[in-house]
Amino acid sequence: MPGPDPCGLDYNEAPDGCWNVTAEVWPQSGLFASNRKHRIARLRAVTLNIRHGGWVCSWCRDPVPIWRRADARYCCEACRKKAARQRRGWNG
Repeated sequence: MPGPDPCGLDYNEAPDGCWNVTAEVWPQSGLFASNRKHRIARLRAVTLNIRHGGWVCSWCRDPVPIWRRADARYCCEACRKKAARQRRGWNG
């Protein structure tokens, strides 16, 4: 299953600490039609993640990139694997 469009959302932060997330929504019909409902739902989910705690990685506490899935808990595959290994008690 493909990941979300990396150019679908844009995150901007002002010097005063305010931020905004915008979605690129294309026409609903025609050659360049996209799934408008899905993109807006992803925008809402990412905004809630950022609003509630800053959307940081559960392992390393770095910010999760905006192009990750809206339900992502880790910033990269390596952090996800490290967390799983720690849960299993593996000391490779």
